[in-house]
Amino acid sequence: MDERQLVEMLREGDSLSFEILFQKYYVRFYNFCRNLIKDSQEAEDIIQNVFMKVWLNRKNLHPDQSIHNYIYVLTKHEVLNHIRDKKVYAQVEHLITADHTSLSMTDDMYQFRELDERIGKFIASMPVQRRKVFLMSRYKGMSNKMIAEHLGISVRTVDRHINLALTSLKKEFMKNIG
Repeated sequence: MDERQLVEMLREGDSLSFEILFQKYYVRFYNFCRNLIKDSQEAEDIIQNVFMKVWLNRKNLHPDQSIHNYIYVLTKHEVLNHIRDKKVYAQVEHLITADHTSLSMTDDMYQFRELDERIGKFIASMPVQRRKVFLMSRYKGMSNKMIAEHLGISVRTVDRHINLALTSLKKEFMKNIG
């Protein structure tokens, strides 16, 4: 069975095709993940999440797209999210244990919250289509081709929206540094 047939059957909810896909790619992506985060249990949890997402989003898969690349992108984003969450957790834990008697937030936490709010407001102020494209790209980890197909626009338009969003985001936050 070729990859295209496998994806078509998976889209229809065929559990055997999912099992075949799982058997084919699990070890490869588990090893990739474990090499990045150096923790077998966390790597296993991440890859389980990746395959759960594949199953849950199976109806959105496209038989013409590489399932290997799709799983790679999902894995990469899950690993990056895991590292970010772990780093943020460690920083917050450090701040809490460094001064557990203080009930007030530190300047760093205020600055982080303020920056997060500014980014959120900036994204909300983007034109609707640009915001959709940016969020799908940066927060959902979708490829430009997937975004284009989902929104019914060209890949070139997706590229342009992302470039405009990043350029304006950079300008917005660089003007307050200088």
